[in-house]
Amino acid sequence: MDVKIEVLPLYYDYALEATHDVVILVGGRNSGKSHFMEQLSVLHSNNKKDYKMVVVTGVETNVEAGVKEGILDRIDDFKLNNFYEERKIPPKIIHRNGNEILFKGFKSTRQQKKFKELKKVTAIWYEEAEDITYEEFKALQNQLRGGNKKDRRLYLSLNPVNPDGFIDTTFFQKKPHKVFEYFEDGRPKVFEVNLPIELENETYNINVLVVCSTFKDNKFLTAAQKAVIVEYKETRPDLWAMLGECKFTQPEGALLKHLNRFSLSKLDLNQASRITAIVDTATSGDDNATLGIYAEYDDEHHYLIDAFKDDGDADTVIPQMIQHIKKWKPQTVHVEKNHEGLYFKSEIDKNTPSSIIVKDFFSSENKHKKILGQSGRMREHLYVRDDGDHTYNEFINRVMAYNKDEKKNNHDDCIDNVAMYFKHGNKKGWLW
Repeated sequence: MDVKIEVLPLYYDYALEATHDVVILVGGRNSGKSHFMEQLSVLHSNNKKDYKMVVVTGVETNVEAGVKEGILDRIDDFKLNNFYEERKIPPKIIHRNGNEILFKGFKSTRQQKKFKELKKVTAIWYEEAEDITYEEFKALQNQLRGGNKKDRRLYLSLNPVNPDGFIDTTFFQKKPHKVFEYFEDGRPKVFEVNLPIELENETYNINVLVVCSTFKDNKFLTAAQKAVIVEYKETRPDLWAMLGECKFTQPEGALLKHLNRFSLSKLDLNQASRITAIVDTATSGDDNATLGIYAEYDDEHHYLIDAFKDDGDADTVIPQMIQHIKKWKPQTVHVEKNHEGLYFKSEIDKNTPSSIIVKDFFSSENKHKKILGQSGRMREHLYVRDDGDHTYNEFINRVMAYNKDEKKNNHDDCIDNVAMYFKHGNKKGWLW
């Protein structure tokens, strides 16, 4: 069966068949970089011999569900489902030709130590690599020892949100060796850097390709999706610099200056494709346990129909949550998996109708990065009530008080609940 799959021209021209040691893709939301990397993962694992790719993230858990699901979606796009098998533990995708795509965490010292034990790695894709350090960069580069030598490659994909970090200072604040394309303002857009790097007491010159993209490079976006970003040019210069110009920016000010509003009395919940509850337990004295109940109608319409926070102990909070869950009858309740979460899950499961599925999930990644990463969806696709009660409004006020400067935040429990919904409770997740 012939299947026609289109790769965005910028990536097709420069990244798809790149022979560089390292390929760095920098771009904000809707630039298409993650979608392209999912396509590349499938193409290479299907077509190359003796190919093992490891997808790594900065999270504490061993798998970034959004990336894995994205690759499975691309396998479906290519109509190659019969050639691949998904394994849950440890998480991996296996082609019947023996090639593998593995998923590993790379944040803690323990994870990095275990990562070094991996053998015959051909390629590595580090998603959300904004905070990668030089030492981590070297460690990953040194891990590429498997498969065909010409296929060994490190891929980094990231948002331009960490000015003066390793990527910005090393590749953007210095003059490139060769430029293939420029932005309209004269900045290099696609360029090459020869980087001296010391590996095992020897210095090597590695060839690095950097490809910068914005929403303008993604011809598959709708006019409405483009309009949302273009609006930032007037309303949010910082976001426009990142999304519209691919410039490294420093977060500042309130993360969410406004949210979409709706009236519950005018919402027909029978038309919702599903209703999902997110339970986040308190982990410290300053934390609140939170419950958010979300009605999804389509990818772009998610309504927060009920929400509350409480700093009481579990035996006080759980009955309140059960009361709300019984009222709205969500198909699924997702409970954050930690020590206290196991008790929450057990009690909610025992005291709610059997038709409600209660699941647990890991959410141990860096909170602030997760919130920043999901803020685009909150801003565009989340709808909050304009007729909520005091408890609901207190939850929303806490969400909107969250600052892009992490040091200025005392509380993140309410907005973290929303971020967990889009990242874990919402099946398709969100990739920038």
